[in-house]
Amino acid sequence: MVPPGPAAPVAYESLQGQRVNVLAARAAPGTPAVCPLVWWAAAFSYRSHHLLSFLRGTLPGDDSTRRVVVLDNASLHRSRAIREAAEERTELGIELWYLPPYAPELNNIERTFRDAKHQALPVRTYPTVQRLIAAIYQGFRQLRQQFRPKHLSMSSA
Repeated sequence: MVPPGPAAPVAYESLQGQRVNVLAARAAPGTPAVCPLVWWAAAFSYRSHHLLSFLRGTLPGDDSTRRVVVLDNASLHRSRAIREAAEERTELGIELWYLPPYAPELNNIERTFRDAKHQALPVRTYPTVQRLIAAIYQGFRQLRQQFRPKHLSMSSA
């Protein structure tokens, strides 16, 4: 039985029209990488300078390793700032390869995004954007364990 009186307010943030964007990179299968899956999630649209920062400091591997980054044809990936940073990327050992238009099935990270969406995030709604971002980070941490070489200990993450 519900006691009489006014209803208690329930905290709720309308997420209508809001979204969380994720930049992620996954080391190729068989590649020795301590962090085989890395990501950034944010409640804003990424710009070229965000992608450049991600490429400079977040990719699996190090500057002594040649790293190939497979990108789709999003305007962010093809921006003038990305093209103008070609020399810097070369110095860092980062090479960009672009997929043919409309071919996400050729990009392994798309499968990772699908797994994150449908398996690692079992709850479909979140009361706040911050809770959604926290759930995304937790889901990607779970997925990263699937890609971790078996010989690496959990403490080396």
